[in-house]
Amino acid sequence: MPVLRINGHTVPVAQGSLNVKPIEVGSRVMSYNNTAIFQRSNLKRSISFTTTPLSEMDAEALKGLIRGVGEYWSFDGDANGSISASEFPAYLYSNKGVRPLTVGTATAQQTSSVKYGAGSLQADRILTYPTSVLSGMTDITINAWVSHGGASDNPSGDDEYILIAEDGSNNNVIRLTRDESDNNLVFYTKSNSGTAGNVTYSTNPWTGTGNFHMVTAVLRNNPEGTENFKELYFNGTSVASTTTATTGPTLSNITTFKIGNNSSSNTRWDGYIDELMVVPYAATSDIISAWYNMDKSMSSLPKVYVDGDVILDDLLTTEFIGHINSSKFIYAGDEIKEVISVVLEET
Repeated sequence: MPVLRINGHTVPVAQGSLNVKPIEVGSRVMSYNNTAIFQRSNLKRSISFTTTPLSEMDAEALKGLIRGVGEYWSFDGDANGSISASEFPAYLYSNKGVRPLTVGTATAQQTSSVKYGAGSLQADRILTYPTSVLSGMTDITINAWVSHGGASDNPSGDDEYILIAEDGSNNNVIRLTRDESDNNLVFYTKSNSGTAGNVTYSTNPWTGTGNFHMVTAVLRNNPEGTENFKELYFNGTSVASTTTATTGPTLSNITTFKIGNNSSSNTRWDGYIDELMVVPYAATSDIISAWYNMDKSMSSLPKVYVDGDVILDDLLTTEFIGHINSSKFIYAGDEIKEVISVVLEET
């Protein structure tokens, strides 16, 4: 078992830096022969450590992972409510409470075909969310478990959307789709000036609505050296990428954010979407592989799962809140490296 993992990712802990502090939480008083006896009600743990020296790319991704930033939709909440009366059911809210703006009346929760938990999304032609989900982002990672039946499930021949965000002039676009003509998985972006480009997984990966696959799209706004600008993953493995950084959207200009559709019945995702996550950092290949191999639903962000030898647990059930205390920059291996000081507090 690794010393310490966060949401399945093995954290590079510097030797001799790891400390675990027990914290007594609350107390209760019992009386015996008129004598007050104080008893501890609970015991929590605080874990502190520093990392080994990290590249900028690895450091930024790890800081985002530790802090549990971003939004996550499990689609597991109850389905009570009236969409037509704008009383949207709980399963459409993100775990942090982001409420949809508009919902098509045929939007439904699927409970018999899910990846994890109690529900998945059966999309309609309308499902929009506030663009505040993308507020302040420059890098972005989109991660979801999806199923699809393939070409036979889309007789209209239109692209089908897992997610799209764009401005009103069809610029500043991010979209993750199944291609209309050849079943490819496509990660497309378009800049503020209208320069467009995509990376494509062209292996017709869809194996039926009962079979879920993890798809991940990563945009790194300012790649350095050989780092990828855009990268597409399928089941935790990189399948397409580009280092060309001319098609990056200005996310602050985006005015529409949609899940499972692009405002028409022909563009809705004809399968199911589960475990959708949108986070403001460019996840590394190690982190994405860890999410896939974790083989369970995501933690309830901003909480993160912690396991490993440090807490004698490999079940990924104990949640912590992560804090970045400080960063120290050193010169190592002909480049600047970052050492992160971290505190994890058990919830």
